[in-house]
Amino acid sequence: MRTGASAYLGHAELAAPTFTAAADAGATLAFTSLHIPEDSPTGAREAAAAIVSAATDCGLAVVADVSPNTARLLGDDPWAFLRSIGVARVRIDFGFPDAVIRSIASVLPIALNASTLSHDDLEPFADLDVELIHNFYPREWTGLALSSVAASAAAARSFGWRLGAFIAGDTVRRGPLDEGLPTVEAHRNAPPLHQALALAGVGVDDVYVGDPSLSEGSWSRLGTFVRDGVVVLDGSAVPGVHPAVLAALDVPDRERPDAAEAMIRLEHSRERFADLPLPETGGQPRSAGSVTVQLPSAGRYRGEVAVTLRDLPADDRVAVLGTVADAVRPPARTALSVRLADPASGPGAD
Repeated sequence: MRTGASAYLGHAELAAPTFTAAADAGATLAFTSLHIPEDSPTGAREAAAAIVSAATDCGLAVVADVSPNTARLLGDDPWAFLRSIGVARVRIDFGFPDAVIRSIASVLPIALNASTLSHDDLEPFADLDVELIHNFYPREWTGLALSSVAASAAAARSFGWRLGAFIAGDTVRRGPLDEGLPTVEAHRNAPPLHQALALAGVGVDDVYVGDPSLSEGSWSRLGTFVRDGVVVLDGSAVPGVHPAVLAALDVPDRERPDAAEAMIRLEHSRERFADLPLPETGGQPRSAGSVTVQLPSAGRYRGEVAVTLRDLPADDRVAVLGTVADAVRPPARTALSVRLADPASGPGAD
């Protein structure tokens, strides 16, 4: 999976820090939109050039979203201008007949709209260098279902094309609505890593942060997944968990291939945890996101660690070690690390 960051004419001052943070987290792509109705043509060429320069200085390949409104912003022959400033690909959002799209494709590689075009609509471009990229949806309740994205992934594969989609940011959200820029409605207020994993799970190749900024922690977790192939779940330990147990949780493991419906079971945890100093008693409530371990009374299951995905009843054979803020199932056979902060090492600890 590749990742990308976004910058816009109305938030041009965020481009450099956003792209730097993204590149440090392993991102290789950048996105901007050059047909937003609220943007003014005054200074648009200069602002677009500055955004593209900030991205390319960070080693990011820029995709620019375009429509017939792009000429209003950038003036005559916008495609040659975009090529001259270093745009790598233009995404055709709407409004061009096929002949014009092929003309644009003679100047710059193109991406087509995965949200609105059918297989028959895409067929005329099968001979071109094409990617499919979904829309993002600024207005609440207007985003797609994840199943729609999964269907478009099948279409992209049938042509041998890559598929891109957007996740919402968790800091600065683009105006004028400030409601996030996800492709999937259910992702609008979800943690960025969760959104990215869900998209990857249905076949999305490229995940762009639609909003113009992302928190340092979210970039860090996305970067760990992109660069190292490890999903990190952050949370807090309950008091009294032995440091050796916390250290073992931080060592990457994987979910069992026979994934349970109600929890993530760590594949190698029994042999790794059975001889560690486990809690003496179990039976605590297991709310969604609980990190649990099977106690000696569980017999051959002793030491098995799991992360619950929904509320489960208490079990005397199971002790809760802590909770993660946002439990999410990683893609199959992906490494998973559970990082629980020890309350004894926090502010005010002895």
